[in-house]
Amino acid sequence: MILSLIFLASGIVLPVYRFLVIFFFIQNLCAELVFEAPLSYQHETNVQKLVNVRVPKSHIKVFIPSIPYSYISHLTNGSLLRLSDNDEGWEFMMAKSYLKKDPTTYIFKLRENIFFQDGTPFNAHSVHENFSYFIKQPFTYTDIHKRLKSVEVLDSYTVAFHLNKPYGMFFHDLARINLYTSVYLQKFGWQGSSTGDSTQEPGKYGLGPYILHEGFATGRKQTKTVTLKANPYYYEEGKPYIETITIYTELPTDRAVESVINEEGVLDIAVIPFNKKIETVLSPYAKLVTMPSTHNITNFFNLMKPNGILKNKDIRLALNQAIDQQNLLTFVYKREGFIAPSAESVNYSAVKKAIQGMKTHGELFRDKMPSNDTLVNTLNGVVLNVVTQDRFMFLWRGIEYQLQQYGVSLNYHITSSEKELYELLLTNRENPKEWDILTWGNDDWYGNHPWTVFFTYRTSSAWSAIDSDDIMQELLETLFYQDNHTPEFLMTVKKIVQRAYDEAYMLIVPSPNLVMAINKEIFFKPSSVAIMPLWDAKITSEHWSLREGAYKRESQYPFFPLRYE
Repeated sequence: MILSLIFLASGIVLPVYRFLVIFFFIQNLCAELVFEAPLSYQHETNVQKLVNVRVPKSHIKVFIPSIPYSYISHLTNGSLLRLSDNDEGWEFMMAKSYLKKDPTTYIFKLRENIFFQDGTPFNAHSVHENFSYFIKQPFTYTDIHKRLKSVEVLDSYTVAFHLNKPYGMFFHDLARINLYTSVYLQKFGWQGSSTGDSTQEPGKYGLGPYILHEGFATGRKQTKTVTLKANPYYYEEGKPYIETITIYTELPTDRAVESVINEEGVLDIAVIPFNKKIETVLSPYAKLVTMPSTHNITNFFNLMKPNGILKNKDIRLALNQAIDQQNLLTFVYKREGFIAPSAESVNYSAVKKAIQGMKTHGELFRDKMPSNDTLVNTLNGVVLNVVTQDRFMFLWRGIEYQLQQYGVSLNYHITSSEKELYELLLTNRENPKEWDILTWGNDDWYGNHPWTVFFTYRTSSAWSAIDSDDIMQELLETLFYQDNHTPEFLMTVKKIVQRAYDEAYMLIVPSPNLVMAINKEIFFKPSSVAIMPLWDAKITSEHWSLREGAYKRESQYPFFPLRYE
């Protein structure tokens, strides 16, 4: 039993399985001594113990290390459409249907009898007011600021959107445009920026399932703790089921892992490094939950750095050729991911089709060059400055081991704060920095659409570390006109992926799965995109926020890993 459990959790292949079994058997034996009895294993949270109504003292604590402002915004705000992990990448929210009248006109029917968090009604005039403010100061990381012309009220619950020209990404953008109360708009307006727009202060300003009660997160600024309270006016009857959510936006990774695995009541949900899977399975308080995702680990090469060594394409290519993704996937990712020839997740439906027949740089190099002498000659003596969140150091140790074989040395700048990464990245074009590689947890904030990574190739954007590339800019401009999943769209995606591959604009690593530790007394299915549907989460009567007395010993027995496909 225990050997099967370890095999499932670790994803270890047979050549190293026998060695590691001995180690984990001893670790499990120690755990059994702590429990003072042979371990038995649970399969899932007991649904019979779930609390199906909201209880005032219900409370969970969550750590969100990447784009917390975006996750929080989806919890506190409403929009016409909402991110989804379906094929389209979006679902209806405040809108309930639409009609595409012509290539530049869309008519949306709105939900009726909906109220903002302060009790004021939501209707077509609310949409018109919000988009009037949006047009004055939109976000600019897509092309919506050049395409949206006007919004027209047709009746109390019908609006028409008029575009200047066709725009294939329109629906994905609508899922990122928050709708606020008049009071909020009069105070703050709509503040488009390099990180979009998020609620600037606590208050009953939105339409989402939770009210921003304390703290804030806007991307480049955030409090370390954010508190949310259930919205009594939320349109999905009976939801959310949990009254209070505390969100941590900045925690050292080691502290987060220790809190979610070995302490009760400190942290309930956290993304964890892949090398912490075994500890999570054996935790008395947490269960291991994994699933394929469309998230990305984006490793920027800094081509803006004056006299930077990575301006040399041969070195960028050689660094990618030196990466053995299969070994990374096996020994570093613990098989929680997929081999990827592209910087974009291979789980994007469009990218999956675009990369058919493509090999990674490393695979292609080893097919042609049985000797590593060429790479040694190119890379020996190269010294790179790497900026990363501490949550990715498990990956960088694996990369470093591989690159050292070719004479590459790495200097690290490590932080637990994403906003520090943003400061180094988003000011890099106007004031180039000394970093060579910057690693960002680029969760799929755009919804099953490769623009999540493609936007970093747009040299007019602060998010790009590419100096210039006219060919790529033309391809991106073409993409704006094309509807998702059409043959034309798929062909353009293929060309963009190939261009980025040929130019080696990123250090490409395997596409990651989502790997989380979740309290055993929480029933919650994560999403494969960058939305955390905690309005659907439920807790049991044995959760620390509801339970009277000590946590039962039998409840502390390990869970089998829970894998969603």
